[in-house]
Amino acid sequence: MIRILIVDDEPIERMALQRIIETSFTDVEIVGQASNGREAIESAELLKPDLITMDIKMPGINGLQAIERIKTFNDTVKFIVVTAFDTFEFARSALQMGVSDYLLKPSKTTVIQETIGKVVHDILSNRIESEHRRMDSERLRRMLPIVEADIVSQLLFDDAPSVHLSEMIDLLGLPATKGGFVINLLLSESSHEGRPEHGRHEELEGLHAVIVKQIADWNVHCWIGKITGNQIPIILFMEGESSYRSYAVIMGRKLVQAALRHSGYEPFAGIGGLYSELKELRKSYHESMLASVDLSLPARFCLYEDLPRHDSKSISRLTMDLEKNVLEDVRRGHFEAAADLVRQMIDVYEGAGERVAIAQQRVFEVLVIVSRMLQEMGVEIQKLYYQGQTTNYMQLRTETRLLVTSIAEAAAQNNGDLETGLLLKLKHYIKDHAHEDLSLERLAAVVDRNPFYVSKLFKEQFGMNYIDYLTECRMEAAKQLMLESEMSLKEITFEIGYNDPNYFSRVFKKIVGHSPTDYRKQLLRPVDKKQL
Repeated sequence: MIRILIVDDEPIERMALQRIIETSFTDVEIVGQASNGREAIESAELLKPDLITMDIKMPGINGLQAIERIKTFNDTVKFIVVTAFDTFEFARSALQMGVSDYLLKPSKTTVIQETIGKVVHDILSNRIESEHRRMDSERLRRMLPIVEADIVSQLLFDDAPSVHLSEMIDLLGLPATKGGFVINLLLSESSHEGRPEHGRHEELEGLHAVIVKQIADWNVHCWIGKITGNQIPIILFMEGESSYRSYAVIMGRKLVQAALRHSGYEPFAGIGGLYSELKELRKSYHESMLASVDLSLPARFCLYEDLPRHDSKSISRLTMDLEKNVLEDVRRGHFEAAADLVRQMIDVYEGAGERVAIAQQRVFEVLVIVSRMLQEMGVEIQKLYYQGQTTNYMQLRTETRLLVTSIAEAAAQNNGDLETGLLLKLKHYIKDHAHEDLSLERLAAVVDRNPFYVSKLFKEQFGMNYIDYLTECRMEAAKQLMLESEMSLKEITFEIGYNDPNYFSRVFKKIVGHSPTDYRKQLLRPVDKKQL
């Protein structure tokens, strides 16, 4: 609805113009009238109109002066000036002030309709364009954290970053910086012993969202990775005149305090060293892992540079915890999380400068234990072996990933009937709750699985994404409501879970082949007895 304020010192002119506007347009509302410039300014500030028809010659503050004042507090309002003086000087002044159009007294009704209609159309077009810009901005805002997390993963974990990495960094904008370092925020579950597994993933994701928002409030230059296992990797860039050490200590302490305030987990921040090149940040990540060996430190954070030495005993303490978590995740069927932890084990060995042969042997021992545990659970696992002695950590990661994948595939095949049952449970849940806001995270929580795993499995099993099935359920519900009720299409839109009738109409036509209006007409059309 377009809000219009009419300004004229002649009451008859105001009433006549209001009558013409109200009888000619359905998408406008006359929100007020003013008889002079002073009233116009006060009314514009109070009523916030979209369009003002402004008489020029008025006692006291004239129309042009009022326009100038109004623009100081509302620079989006449109003006149509009304005058009996068609002079070049007036036209020039009005154009300089950004007036949209003008009307001469007296004007024919058709001229008034055409002039106001044109400006109203411009206002509506601007609103649509502004909404598109807002939606584009919102999509970009939602996309950037995903891009940011992908960049962190590639810089810290991937041995062969994608060819699009530089483009993704350009999208975020690399801050002008004196270097960067990694803080790895680990979340211990020791205070959650005996706690049921259900909801663990949602808790961690929720805490990750809180940390992301908290860091945004601090207004620091950083890239935040996704939560993997029980850790959140964060790349922080140096800024201002602070020294690396003072800045690292401040951020480590703030991250720990934020996690303590918003969760029951016991956080610990391992802080890697400062590096000037992006490609060197993986070293900082390895160092942050090594700085997390002793989680009992009262400060709950540790800088890598403060470690006295990196002996095999301290490394074993860290990898031992990782090994235990690998076995626990496999037991629960969380193979993606287990794979992340195995990768972290390799990172620790590489960061400590351990020989790759020793790292391969220890990782292999863990995988053998995993295979034996699965065999005891009735899962047939083929004999595990590396192709040979790996010569570097990149090769070790690649071959280890293949072994973990083969273990996961064997377990998935064995649990096929179970997973099918879970997915059928999901389908029933989606159908029963199709009118609600169903996110992938919520659906995954129903069957206590990782959201990405659920999405992949759903598509493989049923040949469609969960959102496509949700849409089908909503369309079937809409057709049923059209047949069995007298609800309006707008009411049906909200009833089946949508907020925008226009969007519902487009989706319905795409799925059903007819618009909701045409489909309902077909339902109500009497049957031709001659066709029976």
